[in-house]
Amino acid sequence: MKNNRNIFVKTLCTLAIIFAIACTTSLSAQAQGPPELTLDNDTGSGDSIPLDGGLAILLVGAAAFGIKKLRGAKKEKL
Repeated sequence: MKNNRNIFVKTLCTLAIIFAIACTTSLSAQAQGPPELTLDNDTGSGDSIPLDGGLAILLVGAAAFGIKKLRGAKKEKL
């Protein structure tokens, strides 16, 4: 019973972290006007790609997979 509760708490914490990351990235990705070009401030071609929630979700998934693999390797040694 205690093991099931630990799994539930870990799952709930993981979902809360993913939800927080997803909400904050959408808030910070607000539209901006075109950059002002001056002689001193050349911003380049302007072909930038926004990296937001998708990258964060991939990083969280990779971290979770790595932790799972490490725990599995630790259990095999015992």
